[in-house]
Amino acid sequence: MASGKYDEKSLPHHGLHLHKNTQLLYGAEKAVGKGVEFMKNVRHKMDITFDQRAPSIVIEIPQYYNGYDDILKRGGKIRCITVITKENLQYCEKLVKTVTELRHLDGLKGGIAINETEYMATTVLQEAQPLTEVIYSNVDEVVAQGQFIFDTLWKNATPAQKKIKELKEGIKSYETRLITESSDYLIETEFERVVRNSSEIDVCTSIDGLRINKNHLIESITNALTNERINTHKRIRILVEITRDNLEIVKELLDLGIQIRHIKDISSIDYTVTNSDLIIAVKRTEKNAPSDSILYSNDPSYLDHFANVFEELWKSGKDPERVIKSLEEETELSFIETIDDPEESVKLVRTLISSAKYEILAILPNFNSFLRQVESGMMEFMKYVSLSKKNVNIRILIVEETDNEIQHQILTIFDKFNGKIPSSSNSDEIPLEFKFKGIENFKLKILNSKLFSEIGFLIVDKNKSLIIESKNIPSIDMIESIGLSSYSNSRRISKSYASIFEALWNQAELYDKLKLQDRLQKEFINIAAHELRNPVQSLLGYSDILINTTGNIENYSKFIVTINQSTKRLARLIDKVLNVTQLENELLILNKEYFSLEKLVEEIVREYNNNIHLLNKNQLEIRYEPRPIDCNHTNSENRRNFGHVFADRTRIIQVIANILENAVEFTDRGTITLRLNENRSTHEILLTISDSGRGIDPEILPNLFTKFVSKSRKGTGLGLYISKKIIETHEGKIWAENCYDGNNKIEGSKFTLTLPSTDN
Repeated sequence: MASGKYDEKSLPHHGLHLHKNTQLLYGAEKAVGKGVEFMKNVRHKMDITFDQRAPSIVIEIPQYYNGYDDILKRGGKIRCITVITKENLQYCEKLVKTVTELRHLDGLKGGIAINETEYMATTVLQEAQPLTEVIYSNVDEVVAQGQFIFDTLWKNATPAQKKIKELKEGIKSYETRLITESSDYLIETEFERVVRNSSEIDVCTSIDGLRINKNHLIESITNALTNERINTHKRIRILVEITRDNLEIVKELLDLGIQIRHIKDISSIDYTVTNSDLIIAVKRTEKNAPSDSILYSNDPSYLDHFANVFEELWKSGKDPERVIKSLEEETELSFIETIDDPEESVKLVRTLISSAKYEILAILPNFNSFLRQVESGMMEFMKYVSLSKKNVNIRILIVEETDNEIQHQILTIFDKFNGKIPSSSNSDEIPLEFKFKGIENFKLKILNSKLFSEIGFLIVDKNKSLIIESKNIPSIDMIESIGLSSYSNSRRISKSYASIFEALWNQAELYDKLKLQDRLQKEFINIAAHELRNPVQSLLGYSDILINTTGNIENYSKFIVTINQSTKRLARLIDKVLNVTQLENELLILNKEYFSLEKLVEEIVREYNNNIHLLNKNQLEIRYEPRPIDCNHTNSENRRNFGHVFADRTRIIQVIANILENAVEFTDRGTITLRLNENRSTHEILLTISDSGRGIDPEILPNLFTKFVSKSRKGTGLGLYISKKIIETHEGKIWAENCYDGNNKIEGSKFTLTLPSTDN
């Protein structure tokens, strides 16, 4: 017979170099010899497991019996686990006296043995016959793994004396025990034993529980139904919520002749109950992981309780064929349930919120309803959900005609959640949308409306909805304020309610935008009036002087310059207003041509530097940094093919000038740098304009390219809006950002625009 070696290496042991290896030994002579050698190597302890056939081997085969005896005489200890049955009872009674401690565990197959440095295992055991096939290893990792397996089985095994007494006296003892650190093997063993020994099996499981345990369940049931020695008329029933996720598993079980009924929102506890056994999956970690622990009991009080619960659920279960047909045809098996108990409604609210996978939408009919959510802890609970489920977006809408006082109260509540009390603020700046600090997926918005409603909505994932009647009472107790509730899992109904929510949410956002637009427009009118008044006054004043002046007009050249500058300011303002009108009505006509953007930028920079002294910016430098030379091309080729665009030259000058004007205004000293680059993968030319000035006010940064948005002392807030429209008309993009130093302090801004490149 042959032996094989794997993972061979050499490590020191008792002053010698022993090979670390794994062997597969065939034949009784080699197997028994290795077993005897294994027992001689035991120094302090040997742990061993074997099935119901092995006790006779230990007692009847001298090599093994003497080996056990020799270990004990040397002061060693032997822990042994086996399957104690009526057939091997006489051997087990002797084995109790032969080893240090013996325990019983159902379902063991083959055997393993571990000493301090070695591991042995066999899958072939014959009563009162020597071993004929053995796996041997002294690899440290294999030994450690074998020890872990033994310790797990040992914790869940029963003392031998108790099992022997039961068998001898015919006493049925009841026990309830927690099988911890359970493995797939142990779960499979328990399932197989329960199925084999029971004629009626009831399984109540969640969707995930069915997915996780289905392999054990199907294999055990298949073996039971196909084994001629097993009763083929077993009644097996399974309660589960049938969904698209477990549809194929359910159909597979139905094909085996198993009875299944559909029940919604089933308990998260997975259990199997028979006339003699109860197995409960106590805890589960990851989605596809097996149960961490199993609670086993054969106590009649537990069995009766879970059997009665199962029967009640089974009566209310639905026919699986109808559910499967609905799922396959993508139609809804819908229901509407009326709930008249306010406490049940509140529990259902929490359950629905906890079950959300991607979205929670809620409408509160008035401000008092919001206060009740806060008082009851529901807002805190939703905050917890939003933190623990980052992919779930939560939006709450309060529908009420609000005033500044109500808005201040909501702001105060949110700031308390965020850990600070708000300071007094201008009423015009009070937001109508609120967020928790650091939580982007939870928003609350006020719909400032006269719409009267006493109905609250909760829509989860657009497939479950709960409508709650809100009593119009001053009490902030949630239970007292709730009337009837209507719960439905209809996707169509839930989508309809979600559409209503979206319409109201959009209305609230539109109100916010109109309010912001109104404020910005008022600011624009003030700025525009100022912009018009100053140059007009200059024009009128100086023109009056010139009209009434006699003599040499050269003495009044400064008046003429002022008139010229004021006229240009008016012309620019008129141009901007005309540009906005053209852009918004899509009347802008582009006169495109091929030109070098790089040469254009160089010309603009040169012109600005020539006139920078007129702006009283003597400590400011504007410069263009040429693109680094591409080593893969010659210098002339690189420069010739770079930066060419097909665009309206005048409009591009207008955009660059707008950005430069802003940069110059907000940068008193330092550098404004223009850089050109290209993105060959997207065929785009990128122009960046960076400055070392005060940066962009964070308050206006999100709306920087919107009409009338400006922090300038003299700007109209139209320049960047026009620039964005021009670039987008050229199929390009434009954006802005602040630059920060190492201390997260703003040290300038950077504008970037892109244009499609061309090889011409």
